[in-house]
Amino acid sequence: MEDTGKEFCSVLFNVLLQHGVRNVVCSPGSRNTPLLIAAASRVSMKKYFAIDERSAAFLGLGLAMVKQEPVALICTSGTALLNYAPAVAEAYYQGLPLIVVSADRPIQWIDQDDSQTLRQDNALCNYVKNSYTIPALGEDNDEMTWYVNRITNDAVLEACGGKPGPVHINIHLSEPLNIKKEKKESKPRIINEFKGDSIANKEIISSLACKISNSKVLLVVGFGLPDSYLQKSLSDFSKFPNIAVMAETISNLHFKTEDYSVDTVLTAFNIEELEKISPDIIISLGGSLISRKLKEYLRRIKDKCEHWSVGYFHTTSDPFMSLSLKIEVEPSRFFRNLSKSLNKIKIAENVINYKKWWTEKRAEAIEKKNNFIAHSDWSELKAFNLLLNKIPTDYNLFFSNGTPIRYAQIIKYRLPHASYCNRGVSGIDGTLSTAIGASLAYKGNTILISGDLSLAYDVGALGIKEIPQRFKIIVIDNQGGGIFRFIPSTSELKEREEYLCQPPLLPLKDLAHGYGWNYSEASDEKSLSNAISEFLKSSNKAILKISCDGENSARTLKEYMKLKV
Repeated sequence: MEDTGKEFCSVLFNVLLQHGVRNVVCSPGSRNTPLLIAAASRVSMKKYFAIDERSAAFLGLGLAMVKQEPVALICTSGTALLNYAPAVAEAYYQGLPLIVVSADRPIQWIDQDDSQTLRQDNALCNYVKNSYTIPALGEDNDEMTWYVNRITNDAVLEACGGKPGPVHINIHLSEPLNIKKEKKESKPRIINEFKGDSIANKEIISSLACKISNSKVLLVVGFGLPDSYLQKSLSDFSKFPNIAVMAETISNLHFKTEDYSVDTVLTAFNIEELEKISPDIIISLGGSLISRKLKEYLRRIKDKCEHWSVGYFHTTSDPFMSLSLKIEVEPSRFFRNLSKSLNKIKIAENVINYKKWWTEKRAEAIEKKNNFIAHSDWSELKAFNLLLNKIPTDYNLFFSNGTPIRYAQIIKYRLPHASYCNRGVSGIDGTLSTAIGASLAYKGNTILISGDLSLAYDVGALGIKEIPQRFKIIVIDNQGGGIFRFIPSTSELKEREEYLCQPPLLPLKDLAHGYGWNYSEASDEKSLSNAISEFLKSSNKAILKISCDGENSARTLKEYMKLKV
């Protein structure tokens, strides 16, 4: 049997089929030809036909109403989609899972007086649970194929989850539309979902625990707020010998110190060595990861493992391209129940040393890192190494984006009371204001560690009257945007210094004195050792400026990131 030659349409319908979508209502057209071919070639799908899209949508509504299962609708481009609106609105308020799949012209032809083109993306946004767009580009691109798989999975889960309802997938299709290829049997990656109620089911928890007991498990923790209940449940879960931990600096969970050496260990070993200790299961929780190396590593091994995501997310978050299970439940509750079940099961012999393997690798990597820093010249790396070993553990730390949060990932030895950074969208605007707000909410001391460029973005916040005396700022002056001297996409540009790393006009000493802050400076290891002690003793608001040559700091960091044990 032949299938459509449009890979995205084939992937979309394979996922729908695997999720159990068995009923499809089709209307004729030309732009939706690849979608109709894809539906026709899947014989286990029951196809219904209605020329008028308004009738087609109500036909699907009736099917979904009585069958109590998701029904897909296929229409062509133009006003055809708008004719779905009455039935889709009815489905939304009745809570019925219609999956609208509309064909669209390539986006570059929208609003260009081309035939049957109008603004179809989000056209039904007021009456669907979510809208999705698939562009007409990159069908031979693995990343785009993964994208289509992910959002189709997300669309079905959204349509059927919680209170069911309609969703809209708008797929832009370019010519030719009638191409075909031999149909190949395919079992696409399906993302399953467990909700809170199902996690209370002892049989489900027991089956997950049984799978874990026979697997090498890597627990990956992104940013999060301090949570004593989660701390306890994860501490118990991470004690099992087949479970290794990769916790980020701002996870605000207190594991063993080596569990935070994420970039350190991934820097120290080559691809082959790391693949030898790759996990069978990744379990992730928390927000987006800072570590680019960790994301690259987990994406590289995506075909060797599965990924369980724990917690509540706005959408199907699949950062490692291997998501197989969404567990939408309070993480502390899930891990507490899972640990109880695991305590009753024997861990398999072939995975019992997994934690030990990672511990040994980390010990080698940390020794190499310490030796490198000890013998390196003055740089940001050396400054952060000294700073983060001096700041007391009862402090709250707030990091700016750019290099400060990345150095914290590399250096961190001792955990402070809590660590924060604006990592939701990783911008540098508003860093000082956010840190001030955080300091007002904590009775202890708070230190903001910021780059000079990040501070300049929000320097007006120094005029906030409510800033507490216990708030302090450390500014790393590397003469502009230091991260642009490091990251591959910009580090070699001839325009870099003039257009990206331009140093801000930031008269810190004058600002400190003008606003009544204490002020100090350091420009080498000895002066920083002296300055940090006085800075921490100060009972007044204080600013400490640490000067490091930006070029040398970037060069040192690059050298370190290339280290191999």
